[in-house]
Amino acid sequence: MNEILAVLQTIQQDKDKLEKLHQFVMDEIYEEPEKEQIPEKIRKLVSEVAETIMMGMICFLNPDTFEIEFIPREMIVDPEEYEMITGEEWDSAEIKHLKWQRYIEVEPMESHESFKVMEYFIDEIDDNNLQNRLINALNRRKPFANFKYIVETSKYRQQWFDFRQKQWEYYVWDILKNEL
Repeated sequence: MNEILAVLQTIQQDKDKLEKLHQFVMDEIYEEPEKEQIPEKIRKLVSEVAETIMMGMICFLNPDTFEIEFIPREMIVDPEEYEMITGEEWDSAEIKHLKWQRYIEVEPMESHESFKVMEYFIDEIDDNNLQNRLINALNRRKPFANFKYIVETSKYRQQWFDFRQKQWEYYVWDILKNEL
C-alpha cells in the first residue's frame, strides 16, 4: 500500500500520468459492482414513484397496501406559499397518508445526488467530445441547466432519459427495500 501511495505522490502534478493511471485502473482492475435487482412484483410501483419524485413531488407509500399518495413538495415545505399559488388550503386538502397506520416517505434526491447521476452518465457515453462538453457544463455556473441543454440536444438524449430513470429507480428501491 505504501508503494502505491509513493507512486501517487510522484505523479500527483502530472495530469497525463494520472490520466493514464486512472485509465489503467478502470480498464484492468476496477469492476463495477452489480446493482441489486428490483423485485418484479414492485418494479412498476418503484418506476412510478421514481418518475413522480423526479418532478419534485414527495411520495407516501403504505407498505401494507402499496397505496401511494403524491404531494407537491411546496405544499409540505411551505403550506402558506402553496396556498397563495394554488388557492388550495392545507387544512382542506385530502391528505390520505395521515390516516394510514404506517407509511414510507420518499423525497426527491438532494441536488448533490442528482449531480452524481449526471457525472455517472458522462462515463456511460462513448463520445469524447460530448463527454468533455458535459464535464465543462458541470463545472460552470448553472450546471443542471447547461448539462440538460447539451445532453437533450444530442443523439444521447434517450440514453440519458433511460439512464436517469434507472438511477432514480435504484434510489427509490434503496429507500423502500429496508422498509417493506
